[in-house]
Amino acid sequence: MEDIGKRSRGRGLPSRRTVLAGSAALAMPAIWTSGARAQSSTLVVSTWGGNFGRLLTENVDVPFMKPLGIEVVQDIGGEEARVAKIQAQRMLPQGNIDVACVTGGVAQRLADLGALEPLNAATVPNLAHALPNLLTPTAAPQFYSPQVLIYSSERVKEPPTSFADLLEPAYKNKVGLTDGNFPFNMMAAALYASGNITDVAGAKEAMIRLNKNGLKLYPSVDATAPPFKSGEIDAGIMFLARVISWQDSGIPVKAAFPKEGAALYVSSLVVPKNAPNKQAALKYINAMLEPSAQQGFAAKLGYIPATDNAGLSGTLAQQLALPVPAPKLVVPDYAAMAAGSADLADWWKKTIQRS
Repeated sequence: MEDIGKRSRGRGLPSRRTVLAGSAALAMPAIWTSGARAQSSTLVVSTWGGNFGRLLTENVDVPFMKPLGIEVVQDIGGEEARVAKIQAQRMLPQGNIDVACVTGGVAQRLADLGALEPLNAATVPNLAHALPNLLTPTAAPQFYSPQVLIYSSERVKEPPTSFADLLEPAYKNKVGLTDGNFPFNMMAAALYASGNITDVAGAKEAMIRLNKNGLKLYPSVDATAPPFKSGEIDAGIMFLARVISWQDSGIPVKAAFPKEGAALYVSSLVVPKNAPNKQAALKYINAMLEPSAQQGFAAKLGYIPATDNAGLSGTLAQQLALPVPAPKLVVPDYAAMAAGSADLADWWKKTIQRS
């Protein structure tokens, strides 16, 4: 999946602040119920590090939480690590995470476990400005990015308009995908196959055809960029935010929205039901939805704000503007993703990754 903690459209060294984590923290929840942790002035945000953590500090922690006297402590780690903490602690009276940054599918998994606090505009006023198609009863959308067709602006004269174009002889041995993004790659194939994002059978058939056309796989999103510059590949499937980031770094690529529809990558904020500082957590989410915070993340990461009042302007607004007429944007079916994730991962590994 997209690793949003590793990149930025601006410069600056990441600021890292950590809390006790791992097995020791899971085994000793009493640490957090005593002394300083019990004070309402401390808030633990479990998140990605690097530029993502730095942007949280610059756009939320310092301008909004510090004036309230709330000290934000970032619990840095991978998404699965923080999910494991929430799962392990969910039956305890009190956990050690106040806010967690997660992707849309993971937010749904935690909600299905009953581990998340309900969110609404009564407790988080800025949710009134959240885009309704991205909002769920327990997750506040932070930003999103459509999955698009990416192509070389130097070598591709007629931009692709559909997944179908990637199957043509003109793209033989010239299509590259990120291996870790396979769930979203399969969504793109499913939308092409039938217009139904959960059409696994159709997606498998389309992906097998793409594989036979010389599909190249790269281990990470970052590893997918150099082949576009070198000429090893000419097209692929990528999130719009990355296309913009690569354009800014001088890689000659452009984006095209597939006519069958574009799946959305959504980053969300959630509050565990047993968060020690729930009131501060709700204030934090409200701050993240403030226009200035939304603008800050859009400017540095290239993601589209998840609110209707972000007020982007100038070049940034042009870069993130959706085409006219509006493309078909499809929010993933997270329940279906969760139900079939293990089987799909196994199929991908055996049929696409190893071939």
